[in-house]
Amino acid sequence: MKVDILEIGNPILRKHNKKVLYNEINSLKIQKLIDDLIDTMHAVGGAGLAANQISQSYKVCVVEIKNNDRYHLIPEIPLTVLINPKITFLNSSETFSSYEGCLSVPNIRARVDRHCEIHLDAWDRKGNIISEDIYGYKAIVYQHEIDHLNGIIFTDLVKDKRSIVTYKNYQKYFSKLYELEICDLLKKYN
Repeated sequence: MKVDILEIGNPILRKHNKKVLYNEINSLKIQKLIDDLIDTMHAVGGAGLAANQISQSYKVCVVEIKNNDRYHLIPEIPLTVLINPKITFLNSSETFSSYEGCLSVPNIRARVDRHCEIHLDAWDRKGNIISEDIYGYKAIVYQHEIDHLNGIIFTDLVKDKRSIVTYKNYQKYFSKLYELEICDLLKKYN
């Protein structure tokens, strides 16, 4: 079921979420949370959504890019549920200046330096282990959502405050150049 998304300033977004115990994964509560995350993400056209963005304090997030006009250059990311995700950076020197936005920070975009090569450990919605190296833009999307689970919003990571723009001005002045940068990233990692 689609639920409301919390916006920046709500204290829940700043809390570290609780880990899900393995024996809780199949509980009605956690499975409903996952369904609500997926339904809400789909309803608003997001690329991902974290539990605290819908008022739940668990380390659970979802990611998917499929037929999304805002991410038309990005290769599809299949629907992925991450429970208790943990990231390790594989190469600290490989970063990308991502022009990010967030469903909890409506109408704003800004540059954030993200790692391009990560290792992810998590459980999926059935309790299966996910352990994989992730590269390129997919790594950037995962970092954004997992940051939420630790009380971090992308605006916290903006180094050059002059890069903060409205979505309308991002589209008008910066989107074309950013699309070229994404194409270069995709050539390198895909």
